[in-house]
Amino acid sequence: MRSDKGRIGLATPVSLSFLLFSLLLIILTTYYFAVSTVETKSEKVKYIAAKNAMLTLEGAIRSILWTPDSSIVQIFQDYDGKFEVKPTGRYLVINLTLGSLDQTIFNGNVGFVRYILPPATVWENGVFIRGDSRTIVNSSTAGMTQLFIRIGDSGQEVILSYRPYAVSYTNTLGDSNTIENVIRVYLITLNYSENLILQGKFRVKVRCLSVHVATKLYNLSNIISSAHIVSSIDGETGTLILPLRDSGNFTYVRVEVVTCNIKLKEVRE
Repeated sequence: MRSDKGRIGLATPVSLSFLLFSLLLIILTTYYFAVSTVETKSEKVKYIAAKNAMLTLEGAIRSILWTPDSSIVQIFQDYDGKFEVKPTGRYLVINLTLGSLDQTIFNGNVGFVRYILPPATVWENGVFIRGDSRTIVNSSTAGMTQLFIRIGDSGQEVILSYRPYAVSYTNTLGDSNTIENVIRVYLITLNYSENLILQGKFRVKVRCLSVHVATKLYNLSNIISSAHIVSSIDGETGTLILPLRDSGNFTYVRVEVVTCNIKLKEVRE
C-alpha cells in the first residue's frame, strides 16, 4: 500500500515538470516564429525600398537628360544591399544596313548601374520595372530605359541601363527636289561614371556631361526602300526596319547618332 502511495507522489511532480516543459516549448516556438515573421517583413520592406530607390535614380537621370552641365544628387539609405556602377559594362553594337551596304555606327560600352538587393523571401527574375527586353525601340512610349530585376551571382539585383531609340523622317533639299532620308539614333551612356561600390547610406551625384552628334552621309546610286538597324547588347539582338524614299534613281540618307553622356559619382560629406 505504501508502494502505491509513493508512486502517486512521484507521478505528480513528473507530470507537472512535463507540463511546464511543454508550455516552455510552445512559448519558445511562438517567440521564434514571431521574431522570424518580423525579420521577414523587415527584409521585404528594405527590398521594396531598394527597388524604389533605383526607380527614383532613374527618374533623376531622366530629369537631366539632353541638358549639358545639369545635375542632381540622390541620397540612398541603408537597405542592407550593395550599390554598384559599372561604366565598362553592357557592350552595345549597332549595325546599319542600306541595301548591300553594311555599316557599324556604334561599337562600345554604355555602362550600367545595379543594386544587389538584400535577401528576401520574394524571388523575382526577368521582371521589368520600367521598359522591356527589346534592345532597340522606335516608339517614344516605349522609352530608352531598361530597369529590371535579374538573378546575379550574389542574388537578386536591380539593373538600370539604356537602349538605343531610333527614328526616321524625310526632308526636301532646296530646289533640287532631292529627298533626304534622316535616320537619327539616340543613345544614353553611363561610361563616364566612376567605378563605384557603395553600401550603407551614401549620396550619388548624376550629371549630364555632354550631348554629342556624329553624322554620316550616304548617297546610294540605287533605290533603297528601307533601312535595317540591328542593335546587340551583351549578345541580345533586336532589329528595326525603317522606311526610306528615293529621289528617282538614287537614295540619299543622312545618319545621326546623338549621344547623351551621363556621369555618376559619389558625393562625400
